[in-house]
Amino acid sequence: MRRLLGLLFSYCASRFEALKMASFNLGKPKDILQLEENITEVEDLEMNSEELNNILMTLFDIPNGISTSVSPEEARAEMAEAMNVPEIENFVRSENQHVPTPQQRFKEYSEEDLKALEESRQSKSTKNNTKWGMKLFQDWNMEVYGQEVPMATINEGDLCQKLRQFYAEATPKTRNSGSGPTEYHKNTLINVRAAINRHLHDLGRTEIDIVRSITFKSANNMLDAKLKHNVRSGLSRPTQHKSIISKQDFELINTYLNSGDNPVLLRYRVWVDLAIHFVSRGLEFHIQLTPNSFQFLNDENEHTYVSISHETTQKNKQGGLNSTEAPCSDKRMYATDSETCPVKALRKFLSKTPPNAPYVFNNCNKTAMVSPTTSPFWYTDKPLKQYQFGRFMGDISRNAKCTQHYTAHCLRATAIQAMSDAGFELRHIMFMSGHKNESSVRSYSRGCTTGQKHKLSTVLSAVVQPNSDPKSNTSCRDDELVMAAPLA
Repeated sequence: MRRLLGLLFSYCASRFEALKMASFNLGKPKDILQLEENITEVEDLEMNSEELNNILMTLFDIPNGISTSVSPEEARAEMAEAMNVPEIENFVRSENQHVPTPQQRFKEYSEEDLKALEESRQSKSTKNNTKWGMKLFQDWNMEVYGQEVPMATINEGDLCQKLRQFYAEATPKTRNSGSGPTEYHKNTLINVRAAINRHLHDLGRTEIDIVRSITFKSANNMLDAKLKHNVRSGLSRPTQHKSIISKQDFELINTYLNSGDNPVLLRYRVWVDLAIHFVSRGLEFHIQLTPNSFQFLNDENEHTYVSISHETTQKNKQGGLNSTEAPCSDKRMYATDSETCPVKALRKFLSKTPPNAPYVFNNCNKTAMVSPTTSPFWYTDKPLKQYQFGRFMGDISRNAKCTQHYTAHCLRATAIQAMSDAGFELRHIMFMSGHKNESSVRSYSRGCTTGQKHKLSTVLSAVVQPNSDPKSNTSCRDDELVMAAPLA
């Protein structure tokens, strides 16, 4: 009510000349404004018509000699004539539009939003792994006991007994041909145990730890015994690490990627360059990159390089409370003087990407595929799916006519092996790969290349064959056995 009167007075001041021609005996405010009797805000004004009339006359300096209306009806008629009621409404409306609304600082989350955010803590692959491990465990329970285990209510002692038996009896499905492994791989059983443990924590039973708790010691002893038994029985299979791309095959890949100037080859080339120089996983890293992800900078020696401007999540770096450095923290891809400069290729790739594209790696423009020289943009603004990245290295291997089929993860393994062969310290390799412990890095670094293994075998053959000449088979130089930095 007070604000309405204030706006009315402000408007009246703007109509000063019109108000000189009339004065208003407004009577009671609630009568003039036609308000209901139960609106207490008007009553709180404690102002009679004579007082309100005096305020208006003082405000607009209206001479006392001018006659005043004698009733609220006459006052409203005079007001309508002198001030034009539609203009008053427009004035009030325009004033309300200029009133600044307080900005909300904090986001508002519903309970559903909070739950969705909490569930995003785990990656999709982790959730699928948990689901698969629990299905395997419950399938075993259905076959042995005829019912699933109530994970939300089972006590620790009963769960320990079931896990002890499950670890001993768990076996993979038999193929239709009758072939295939008869025992799970060591890493598979360890992953199943971790999946069951995660599921318990997802249910809110965080006090249970089937991996480290002494309550589950007998179950873990059984798992340890099972794995050792498989080794002694010849049933344990070695871990199949990703292949290292040989120097010869990388030369074929390099030749293929630089065999033409078109959208497909440029996209392949930038994808390989980024995977090698940032030692990334090909299916996780690239899908997070946007046109604003790259910083083109110069170091103190005026050498140009590219770095990533934001954190990225990968398998061993998911962020969160326990996260340390970002996987791309100050990693650099330096420019070279060659025609195959990775920085030069990236600049061209970005220039061929539409400015409104939300991500860097997008589908190829059909027009550009037919006529790349006349098309300003080679790519659309529709990003690639993750499964499409999985096909990249297979297509490159086939088109380059490599000796074997390589996967995206082979690029990461090759980069780590190349740094190891070049003599970099383990801590420097861990900085580039993002590994947290040395044993994980050593699983990538094979220690010897194919040529070095051949040389070692030839030397040892000379031990059992003294009359042979090992020099004739070990003439390869060490520098030939070290893979050169690819695409640089």
